[in-house]
Amino acid sequence: MREEKKSSRFFCLVLLVAAISVCMMSPVYADMQATNGSSNFSDKVVPEYAKGFTVEYHDSYKVVRVLNAWRGCDKIFTYLLTEKGTPVPQLDEECTVIEIPSERFVALSTTYLSDMDVLGLTDRIIGVQSMKQVNTGSVQSLYKEGKIREVGGSSMASGINLETLIDMHPDLVMTYATGNAEYDSHPKIQEAGIPVVLNAEYMESTPLGRAEWIKFISVFFNKEKEANQYFEEIKTEYNDVKGKVRESVKTRPSVVTGSSNKGTWNMPGGDSFVARFLEDAGADYLWKNDTTTGSIPLDFEVVYNKALDADYWIDPGTVSSLDELKKEDGRYQDFFAYKHKSVYNDNARLNAGGGNDFWESGMTHPQIILKDLVKIFHPDLVPDHTLVYYKKIE
Repeated sequence: MREEKKSSRFFCLVLLVAAISVCMMSPVYADMQATNGSSNFSDKVVPEYAKGFTVEYHDSYKVVRVLNAWRGCDKIFTYLLTEKGTPVPQLDEECTVIEIPSERFVALSTTYLSDMDVLGLTDRIIGVQSMKQVNTGSVQSLYKEGKIREVGGSSMASGINLETLIDMHPDLVMTYATGNAEYDSHPKIQEAGIPVVLNAEYMESTPLGRAEWIKFISVFFNKEKEANQYFEEIKTEYNDVKGKVRESVKTRPSVVTGSSNKGTWNMPGGDSFVARFLEDAGADYLWKNDTTTGSIPLDFEVVYNKALDADYWIDPGTVSSLDELKKEDGRYQDFFAYKHKSVYNDNARLNAGGGNDFWESGMTHPQIILKDLVKIFHPDLVPDHTLVYYKKIE
């Protein structure tokens, strides 16, 4: 037992040295590495829609930067990716050193699982935060086979079982951050000597920008070719549908989204991910002229006065029926969309634990979400499409 503890401590110490290295390569040498000779990486990713990350390819390593990890974050997170068995270069900035390709991966958000599935990488996953929210079939199967473990059932930083995580010997943990120490687990994981990477896909303000983070995930597994091929396919399909809407739609139905929580209605801003989906689907989003990328906290009365006559109501919380909606607030019955049963929610694919696949595979397949919305607003444009993530609330 003592030998096992010594071994575990030694493993953590080694990872700690690797994971929080401060690299000090001269800029001249870095430029030579980037421009001289042919890179070992024949396939490369270049973000086209995503604004939150960059990737540089050098002869024997990659440099990945996350530019906007959370709202208001002014720190750039830099990751130095080196192939196993190759010398570790030094950079002139603080960075986390990670050996690639990752073989023992832990995903602390379900949004990464569908990307891993598309890339054929679910066999590399050894841990998730909680299986309760997981919808990806291949991950569920691996869990049943005992190949994937849970490392914490809470979204709070204190909910991560660090002892379990250390015992699993991951070579990479991927998570997200909010800037709130109560919820952010990455400092705690890094202090334990475990390489941890922040994924900021949720900060993107466009559906394709968010989906393009499959490229970000791919660089840690040398799966850039597969990521590029997949993204090109969904980008083409998405833009084809968007183009058809732009050419064909003459009248856009008005739309309100969300619902009230204790008197406050958090309305997606006009420059948000949700607003872009609605615009591309041919809807007239009532808050489209707002320039906020996040949510706008509004009084119920403000929304009531502006959206009472909206043609459609999208994503009214977690409800599955108009009766549930009425019980939350009787004033909802006054809305035109409620009276005419033109209310739709994105919870058509819930698992037994309440995990919503809209926020899992939906983020990898924005073209399907777009088709769902077009089917709701302009059904004649996608006659063969059947709703996948959305359902009518009755």
